[in-house]
Amino acid sequence: MRILPVSSGKGGVGKTTFALNFALALAKTHQTVLLDLDTGTSSLRNFLDVKVSRDLFHFLKKDLPLQECREVLPARMDPDRAFANFSFIASPHGFIHDMVNFSPEVKEKLITGINGLQADFLVIDMKAGLDHNVLDFLPLSNSGIILFTPRLKAATYTAAELAKAILFRMLDIMLRSPLLQGRFDRGAEDPQAPVFQRLRDFLESGGEGSNKNLDDLIGEAAAQFPQDNFLRVFRYYVENYKVYYVLNQFNSVAESVENSIKPFVEEIFRSASSRVTFHNLGWVVEDEQVRRSSESGVPYLVRRHYQKKKAVVPAQDMEAQLRELFGLGHKKPEPEPKKDLSRELSGQLDLLRKIYVFNAGKDPETNLDFIAARVRDLSDNSAHQFGMKKIFSVQEFLERFQSKLQ
Repeated sequence: MRILPVSSGKGGVGKTTFALNFALALAKTHQTVLLDLDTGTSSLRNFLDVKVSRDLFHFLKKDLPLQECREVLPARMDPDRAFANFSFIASPHGFIHDMVNFSPEVKEKLITGINGLQADFLVIDMKAGLDHNVLDFLPLSNSGIILFTPRLKAATYTAAELAKAILFRMLDIMLRSPLLQGRFDRGAEDPQAPVFQRLRDFLESGGEGSNKNLDDLIGEAAAQFPQDNFLRVFRYYVENYKVYYVLNQFNSVAESVENSIKPFVEEIFRSASSRVTFHNLGWVVEDEQVRRSSESGVPYLVRRHYQKKKAVVPAQDMEAQLRELFGLGHKKPEPEPKKDLSRELSGQLDLLRKIYVFNAGKDPETNLDFIAARVRDLSDNSAHQFGMKKIFSVQEFLERFQSKLQ
């Protein structure tokens, strides 16, 4: 299973609308579950006209297995079962204190339940913001999917803050590992202690008030202690941190680059590191149909599927009519051809051409299919750290980190 949290530093960027339709796009080919962790607002319920009989309340309070809390689209909404691979888990209806402000026990139970789900993809609709109820469900070595929009200037800054917070959280865990504790305890006796203390202070302050970034601090430390193995691995994690993002309510390439992507990258370079890698997964254009779908309670991709089906007029089969006229039997159907790899690759290339060459990016369905194709490719590529296969505890992450030091 690949866990893909969708987060944003600020509300109002269309996160739930995107997460819902993105999960439906993935479900065209893979078993996909959408989990609503935007608790307190029951946001997913507001976008789906579906009667929910089981939700997170039943898992956390009634001990129903999380797998059994999944709901599917009703037959009246999806009569063809075109989205049979899609299911969702809703947050509770109304305010329940320890489901809005997760206690450690609730958080641990929820993470265990998530890690035990059976699916190809799990898309998590996170609440907006930077608190630990968000960060603890995000990957440690990459950003997950960060969503922001050119329409809100503040959304760009908070998206950069979110990407930075995930990176800083990972590095702070390293600096608090038992391996370094002895150096801090020895204080002035260990010449390296001040180096690591400066890094820790920088992370705790979020880099504010400093005219340096991580590259500067790590470079100075490495120049002073070139053989230090901890610094080598520490730098490795910074240089391999990947930021994945999607632009929602996209307007134009030039305007979005200037108003969103450029300040987003510049802020991370300035206050964190210029060595991290950015991956634009795609965009979703502004479209009135998306807004109307959200208001109707039927997801955009579901409405789009059935609108297109109604628009298709079946072509007359002249051969069948002639056979019927002369009393001949029906022609045996030809065997279904085997799936051809080159045809599949050609389809992916055509999708790229539609978006980037022929400027067919004005269609949200094409946008979402492209993003889903990108995500499938990244998930299959073992060289990429993308999302996570499970939510790791701090201890599990430290064990992996320490193994690289050996």
